[in-house]
Amino acid sequence: MRVRIAFAASVLALAACAHRSEPMESIERSRHVDQRMLVPNATAAAAGAIEAYEMRAQEHFRMPQAIDAPTPELPADSPRTTLVPTTLCVHIVVSEQGRVQLVEPHNDRPECAAGIAAENADLLQAVQDRLLQWTYTPAAICTWNAGTPPPADEGDCSGAAKIEPVPLSLLYAFTFEIREGKAMVRGGRAP
Repeated sequence: MRVRIAFAASVLALAACAHRSEPMESIERSRHVDQRMLVPNATAAAAGAIEAYEMRAQEHFRMPQAIDAPTPELPADSPRTTLVPTTLCVHIVVSEQGRVQLVEPHNDRPECAAGIAAENADLLQAVQDRLLQWTYTPAAICTWNAGTPPPADEGDCSGAAKIEPVPLSLLYAFTFEIREGKAMVRGGRAP
């Protein structure tokens, strides 16, 4: 079975949001970020991406689980008072220890184009700075002895004869928005 490291068959969309309101010139403004994991585009490989692993019959791939993944925030010194939904996509590499080693802009689909626009450099920097702080339980290849059936849940490594932590690549999209009034957060997987 071939497992794409950026997307395992059972990857669920990750959704988290941060909301912070602060007065500015007696106007309440809302700042929030919508976050989601992206499905990799089959035709475009991210620079520095980890290649796909080949799984044998007695192996399962365990996706990493976020331990500490604080949502990026609009920079505190941003002069922006409004911002239409602006999506930035990034490719990250998570090490065998579960630490983010690399965060790069990713632009393999039209909705990710804002990430490379010069006027959004502060947003991209905020995403890169925050994601370098993220930690995960490591991804792993779990191997069972011949004759021992692996659990039905591919993420379950209990009873494995060998658990080998491995690096992997993930894609995320972050949508920044500032609106006067009440913030509404969208969730779900990017198209």
